[in-house]
Amino acid sequence: MLRQRFIGGMGRFLSLNQQTVLFYRSWVPLKPRLILIMIHGACQHSGLFLELGRYCLQHRIAFYALDLRGFGQSTGKRGHVHSFCEYLDDLDQFIGHIKNIHPDDPVFLLGHSLGGTIVIRYEQERPNCVQGAILSAPALRLRLHIPYYLYYVCRFLSWMTPGLCLELYKWARLTARIPRFRFLFHGRLMKKEADPFSTGQLSIRWITELLANGQQALNKTDNFHVSVLCLCGTDDPLIDPSSIRQFYDSIRVKDKKMLLLPNVKHQILQFDGKEQVFEQIVNWLNEHVTRDIPEGVFS
Repeated sequence: MLRQRFIGGMGRFLSLNQQTVLFYRSWVPLKPRLILIMIHGACQHSGLFLELGRYCLQHRIAFYALDLRGFGQSTGKRGHVHSFCEYLDDLDQFIGHIKNIHPDDPVFLLGHSLGGTIVIRYEQERPNCVQGAILSAPALRLRLHIPYYLYYVCRFLSWMTPGLCLELYKWARLTARIPRFRFLFHGRLMKKEADPFSTGQLSIRWITELLANGQQALNKTDNFHVSVLCLCGTDDPLIDPSSIRQFYDSIRVKDKKMLLLPNVKHQILQFDGKEQVFEQIVNWLNEHVTRDIPEGVFS
């Protein structure tokens, strides 16, 4: 039961080009100790993280969850970007918006899957804007190997017809026949289809941009300079855990921590034992608010 007084609600703001309206939810205690900005995964939206928002509220953490363009209640072509930089520009503007509201509070980022890749690429391209990052199963490399010829076909289609979309729900039942992906749809497909804010399509350009930026995240680890907590499920069938380990081992940040969650799949922030993950997140945040990070955080 929440006893703490808070300001919660929803908000919208215009993107940098004034053409996209971005939606967000917020759970803000009257006297927050820090700010946590959540970036969701592919086909998700901010409404799926209500429990995490309430948990943060109990610990005097202001929690803001953004709907990425093309997802949730934000506008834009569903499941599509012309360039991954659009995500980085939107996040940069959102961080500025939040800092105007909380000018004196430290800001941390939390990204899941697609959101984790966005957080990494943002820090690599726009450094020193936040105090720390939490990465939940960042989409750096798919566990299912994609043949090179198929990758080049996708790149060609992305160039010729960037807006061409894959209707995920139409293919879901066929995909569910593959054992390693069956868990994605068992008992969840109807719920996802019934969710009015869940996005069921992804464009060819979106797919190629995600794959390319996952590789960029691994190639540019020297440009990642912020304190980080990495979360990874050992049984994740979508994202290759070795890619997250590769990223973690390659970054030159001394203040880093990685948690391997045994028998956990991809939905780290939504599975039955998520409260333990919430506790780990809040504990890590508390450590970085109650103490100063020493100079020379890089090896």
